[in-house]
Amino acid sequence: MRWYHYFSYFFGGVFLANAVPHFVSGVMGHPFQTPFASPPGEGLSSALVNVL
Repeated sequence: MRWYHYFSYFFGGVFLANAVPHFVSGVMGHPFQTPFASPPGEGLSSALVNVL
């Protein structure tokens, strides 16, 4: 296996670990903090934004 396979698996895992709480919160219908909220990084985004 080449080095970039390990690199891509690592970052794929990081993105998946970050996506799980947003997806679960969105499916439950709860708002969750995202960079797209207003004010950025502090406000809460809607459930639809979190699922997408």
